[in-house]
Amino acid sequence: RDVKRFTKPNPTTMSLALDFSTVTTKESKAGTWLVVTLDKKKKPVKVSVGVGLKELGKALDEKKVMWAAFNVHGVDVRANVESVRTKMVQINWIGNSVPPMKKMQALAGKPKIVKLFKGMALTVDVNAKSDLTTEEISKGLLAAGGAHKPHYYDFGDTKYELEFYAPENK
Repeated sequence: RDVKRFTKPNPTTMSLALDFSTVTTKESKAGTWLVVTLDKKKKPVKVSVGVGLKELGKALDEKKVMWAAFNVHGVDVRANVESVRTKMVQINWIGNSVPPMKKMQALAGKPKIVKLFKGMALTVDVNAKSDLTTEEISKGLLAAGGAHKPHYYDFGDTKYELEFYAPENK
């Protein structure tokens, strides 16, 4: 006889999944982000949410291993239409002040984060805030993207213009 066992839903995990889905929708503002880390029981927990690459940089702690889901909008502007494509970027953060033994937390947490952060267009490993730039993320998105390039990427607080199209084709 088959007996199905039901486990009680974990409110923290459900809340985190809801936060993630809020960040990743097409309706989310460009530059919306969610930062998570692992608690003492090695479970993902929300650290903060916000908008903009500069604010994300402020949320990353030099003493922690963290992960961020960041919503970038690829915007294509033509004479009579504007198309916006949502691109999700996963940022794997290991702060410069993280002790060597704690750095292994990044490896231990990766499967849990992959389960939570679904549909990423790009994954970036960062351990210096100076490496978290619109240029580096844009280059990664272009390399991972399809044949049709947007005119610019919108990061919420800044835009990164791409120079693929002649002005008369914009």
